[in-house]
Amino acid sequence: MVEEVPTRIEPALFEESIPSSISDLVVEIQAAAAKLGHGLHNDAAFELSDLVRVMNCYYSNLIEGHNTRPKDIERALAGVEIEEATRPLVLEAKAHVVVQREIDRLSRDGALPSPTSSEFIAWVHRRFYEEMPEEFRFVEGRDGPKVEIVPGAFRSKSEDDVSVGRHQPPSSAYVKAFMEHFSKRYAAAQAGATNKIIAIAAAHHRLNFIHPFMDGNGRVSRLMSHAMAQEAGVGGKGLWSISRGLARGLKDKTEYKSMMDHADQQRMNDRDGRGNLSAKALQDFCEWFLSVALHQIQFSNAVFSFDKLESRYRKLIEDVIDDKRAPDIISAVLKHGSIDRGDIGFITKSPDRTARNTLKALLDGGFLKSSSPKTPVRIAFPLDYRERLFPNLFTDGEIDAPKPPVPSFITQTRTKEVASRSSFKPPFNEDEEFQKRVSGITALQQSLGARSTLGKVAAQELATTEPTTIDWQFVEDRVISQSIGEYGHSRAEVIEALCEFSPGAVSQEQKDEIEKRVFAAAPALAAKYNKRIMDRKPKR
Repeated sequence: MVEEVPTRIEPALFEESIPSSISDLVVEIQAAAAKLGHGLHNDAAFELSDLVRVMNCYYSNLIEGHNTRPKDIERALAGVEIEEATRPLVLEAKAHVVVQREIDRLSRDGALPSPTSSEFIAWVHRRFYEEMPEEFRFVEGRDGPKVEIVPGAFRSKSEDDVSVGRHQPPSSAYVKAFMEHFSKRYAAAQAGATNKIIAIAAAHHRLNFIHPFMDGNGRVSRLMSHAMAQEAGVGGKGLWSISRGLARGLKDKTEYKSMMDHADQQRMNDRDGRGNLSAKALQDFCEWFLSVALHQIQFSNAVFSFDKLESRYRKLIEDVIDDKRAPDIISAVLKHGSIDRGDIGFITKSPDRTARNTLKALLDGGFLKSSSPKTPVRIAFPLDYRERLFPNLFTDGEIDAPKPPVPSFITQTRTKEVASRSSFKPPFNEDEEFQKRVSGITALQQSLGARSTLGKVAAQELATTEPTTIDWQFVEDRVISQSIGEYGHSRAEVIEALCEFSPGAVSQEQKDEIEKRVFAAAPALAAKYNKRIMDRKPKR
């Protein structure tokens, strides 16, 4: 029985001394963040920050298994009609951007509440779900029927109890007390600049450990981390995104999940702190998280460097606009933020009529924008040229940025995992893992999403058939069909649930086969789900 006391999340911070590896990272983060946007006018940085919000929501949703095209997100933000097949996911992404905009506005106005307060966290969740499309405001209930998510409401009833993989969050009746303790502990971190930055990492894990909401905890925690970075003075004018780093990791894309799981560990011995959870695991997580943050700030410094951005933008204009004066206007606007129309002739050293023609070409191409035909012009970053202007925001290509610092414990852990995988591959029907997964089916039913579906379908089979004689592929196919076709779960969520928990997916070959089957079946099943949602009569 897990003890239901708020101190279960301790240690929340490093009480006695801060590990030198972490304090060194804090110093590097502060220095790198101070350079972000250097040379760019604040107006130009403001325009860029909206692009970064799209990047942040793209990667945050990708972590949840929801893949949306950045162009579709931008179009939704601009009010352009989105095709029905992708509309729900795009509107979900739009909701993320809208909430982050509000957080950034509060920060600019000096009105941002404490990001770790219960009130702020509930507000983020409420605003996020108020903006969400209706079909994403429900989760699969423990007993089958879907349950509506109440925006901003912490779990409070026994039917809200959840399990997250191997982790058992606090029972719903205790969530309020846990959140009060969480808020109080991280409010104490506001006393010093170093602790403010370390708390971004520590609070990120501890909030997810509490899992205060029925759904949306991951995205709320990432928005909280973004707000905490602003509050800690390392927001870098909004020009970097923690979600991009969490989705990509330092060495591979599985690190976020494994590091969150690692930080769930109980205290190991008398030298592992004095709290309920492992102090060493918290140190590992914070070191990893802050290394990710540092790398993303360094990446953004490389992408948004004034000199490099100006050079890329000038080259783009030279290629697409047949007017040698146009690049000079772009340089001036990047540097000064906005330019009066009457000054264009002075910048281009050309007659007024010629200057107006050059300006018109830039406005028509979407490279500049203006509130009205007579107001000053500002920089713009047209969708069709985003990848050329900002390489690798949404791709995996190389860019001239420092290599990410990889904490030594990650390399050591991965080496052990590889050695373990290569040295022991037991037969399927005698495998201890198989028995472990079978015994976990009952608990799996109390989970959410595709995991819960697997638990229920598998339990039906186990009620009448011995585990070793069950056709687990048949079970998995039923889960795929129900999860995607009836409940709208993502491919990534279904693959993760089956590969991690299905007794029929112990070997790597079986996992690879599941991935193929999910990808083959998903398009038709997703279309079926979307059609059912669209055909549903609106509530009166």
